[in-house]
Amino acid sequence: MKLNYLRKLVKEELKKSLKEDYQDKYKMVGLLVTNIKQRPQKEIYSDIRSITGISVISSKEKIAPGDQNKQQYQTVLTVKVDGYPWIKKGGFNRNKMEEIAKAITDVEGVLSFKLNPDNISPI
Repeated sequence: MKLNYLRKLVKEELKKSLKEDYQDKYKMVGLLVTNIKQRPQKEIYSDIRSITGISVISSKEKIAPGDQNKQQYQTVLTVKVDGYPWIKKGGFNRNKMEEIAKAITDVEGVLSFKLNPDNISPI
């Protein structure tokens, strides 16, 4: 009985690991802080969408828009990433997501993008 349970457990963990290793699409969720007085939110989102690998973004206001500081506007940003551009060049994995998060912070008007590694998941 114990041996069958152990086999089942190992099999499940192996499936999870393989799914992660061969995954080419990921989703990450983080807190985006922007200065919408400096630059409109639409333009900021457009530039984020143009980052290599990003296929879809969506956002939800953390605080009601009327109550937010326009110089530190906070939204919860969900980003879906397709790894195809990196797979062609030799590899795509979870670590590339941190590079993409860094690229988001480099967009003009973005003050920060706080990403918890636990909020990165394969799709």
